[in-house]
Amino acid sequence: MSFKKDPAISVIIPLYNHERYIEEAIYSVLEQSFSDFELIIINDGSTDNSEIVVSGIKDDRIRYYRQDNRGAYNAINRGINLSQGRYISILNSDDVYYPERLAECFKIIEANSTIHAVFSQIELIDEKGEHIGFKKGAEENWLGYDNETSWRGSNNIFLSLFAGNFLHTSSNLFCRKSVFDDIGYFSNFRYTHDYDFFLRLSYYYKTHFIDRPLLKYRFHGSNTISEDYAESNFETAIVLSNVLIKYDLKRFFQDDQICDFMAKFFNSINTYDTDRIIMTILLFGLRYNKLDSFIELLYQSDNAFKRACIDRMKKFRDTSLLKERLSWQEGQTELWWRKAEEFKNALEWQKQQTELWWRKAEEFKNALEWREQQTELWWKKAEELKDRAETLKNILNAIHNSYSWKVISRLNTLVDKMLPVQIKDFLKKLFKRL
Repeated sequence: MSFKKDPAISVIIPLYNHERYIEEAIYSVLEQSFSDFELIIINDGSTDNSEIVVSGIKDDRIRYYRQDNRGAYNAINRGINLSQGRYISILNSDDVYYPERLAECFKIIEANSTIHAVFSQIELIDEKGEHIGFKKGAEENWLGYDNETSWRGSNNIFLSLFAGNFLHTSSNLFCRKSVFDDIGYFSNFRYTHDYDFFLRLSYYYKTHFIDRPLLKYRFHGSNTISEDYAESNFETAIVLSNVLIKYDLKRFFQDDQICDFMAKFFNSINTYDTDRIIMTILLFGLRYNKLDSFIELLYQSDNAFKRACIDRMKKFRDTSLLKERLSWQEGQTELWWRKAEEFKNALEWQKQQTELWWRKAEEFKNALEWREQQTELWWKKAEELKDRAETLKNILNAIHNSYSWKVISRLNTLVDKMLPVQIKDFLKKLFKRL
């Protein structure tokens, strides 16, 4: 089969055991309003009927590959290496694109050469495709904080990601293919490969966030992130430690602002209750080992440090989840109070507007009464004028019909005929002078 050369966009779907959802995912790509793309599907060792579903969909833009199970990060990276487009767009096999997603992202990134990646808000759906809610972006990370004490309002995606992965999923990535040559591909994380890549990408490049949903993220029982709470949090600790050691945060503050920046860092960073893990990694990674080899060591499943961390998190998982819920509740309470204050201010404004409307209505009422009085006066004057006109008309008719008027009229006519022209002209001039 021949494939289209040099498409504008390469859409990559890493597929694993999603026979129930893969058809909808594929058609959400094929039915895009923007059509200049190739669709690369990497079947990462699915054991269900996913391959049968894919084989039943015929479209020349589809390129299908199968491999042994190596993880989502590996499937995505292989798709990137196989891609021919200038831009890369990821879609997990259980998620769904809005019809205009590719067109919107393409328009933005083509119009500005400094933008290297585009993200959007996300609609959350359940396993049946029913609407659950929305992920509206970084603002959701800042419940309970204000602009003075955190990075809230900074409009900086990199700093906002310290408070949590509000970009949520690799399905939300649309970027230039060239970024992978510069900052590398997705790392060998099972749960946090997207979070790690988003931090790297937003540190080095300008990105753009679209303030409306263009992607549907599906929640269901087999979501990878729900498999193992302790494992995913351990990976988060490694990702954050790696960023804190490798990346220069000083680019975001001046020397005389360091304490203010530290305060905002303290209030903003969300470690998912892995503070002790991060502290240990930073200490031993900075002082006793080369960081790259040290991080690689942590990937291994049989090292004592990883086992100790995971055992502790499993033991205190309920406490950690309770702390997260309490933190979320605190943020929600702050949000409710803010909404209540906004509602109170709205009511106060409404009260003021109502008073203004009543005052205007009273003024209008008085104006109408004055106008009614003026109208009655005008009608009375008009009636009087009508009566006077009628009287004058009667007088004129009486004069016109009188015998004297008729005699004078006939005499005037006779004189007019008898008088010479010179005398009539003389009399006219005389009357004008008088």
